[in-house]
Amino acid sequence: MLRILDVITDAGHPEKPNEDAYGHAPAHAWVIDGATGVADDELLDAPSDAHWLAQEASAYFGAHAERHGSDLGGLTKAAIDSLAQAFESKKRRPPNGRYELPSAAMSMVHSDGATLSYVNFADCHLVLLTDEGEATTFGDRHLDREASARQRIADLIASLAPGADMFASPDVMRFLRAARNRQNTETGYWILGLDPRAVDFMRRWEVPLTRPVTGLLMTDGFASLAYDYDRLTPADLVRRARDEGLSALLSEIRNIEQNEDPALRLYPRFKRSDDATALLFRATPAAR
Repeated sequence: MLRILDVITDAGHPEKPNEDAYGHAPAHAWVIDGATGVADDELLDAPSDAHWLAQEASAYFGAHAERHGSDLGGLTKAAIDSLAQAFESKKRRPPNGRYELPSAAMSMVHSDGATLSYVNFADCHLVLLTDEGEATTFGDRHLDREASARQRIADLIASLAPGADMFASPDVMRFLRAARNRQNTETGYWILGLDPRAVDFMRRWEVPLTRPVTGLLMTDGFASLAYDYDRLTPADLVRRARDEGLSALLSEIRNIEQNEDPALRLYPRFKRSDDATALLFRATPAAR
């Protein structure tokens, strides 16, 4: 069983939909980060295609997680099958290319009291912290965190006028669409979306639950305090979340983005503030 200690989700822009989602069941918890669309217009009648995917996936997990138990692969594949069927019935037009398909990063945990199971797509994160202060991190930085891609992002931003709309730039859109065209392909990367083959490539871990741990599931918008802005170590991020609460950390993230680097130059990124979601939990071994 999991005990949820704190949750937070915050849209990166007050006038745009929050494309993150989260949820939990007695033995499960998850966060989902919908990938902001790069299509010319939305394919679905929803606040955005990414918002639709994240919310639909989270709702499916909430309704079916208990039945699947520790079979997180089976749960995720069933969710993708459901998403694909719903997308086919609801889409307003055929996609012009793979880059238009909705997709999302994801992290999910399950605890049976003996093992903590964890699965991950892309750049959502999990950090576990023991009471003795030992931290374990899971989930790699996604493709857009690679050094070459980060430099390309910096170059694109530097070429634009201050305050320009990134998503109105043809160069930015070509870059983003080229990356998105690689989703769920053998030569690209695998992600939560409409292709059930992705489950075969989902990252999976089984962690023996021999002592209590505090865990932090988070989308990259929240993890940025450690992984992009380098203000805290992942271990310190969990400690402060536990001791001070998630809202205090979110305030620090927004201060960096809005006051320290509003021009996106110190920390190159395509949005001043990303949607940010985190779920703090406690997992303890079952009594013997």
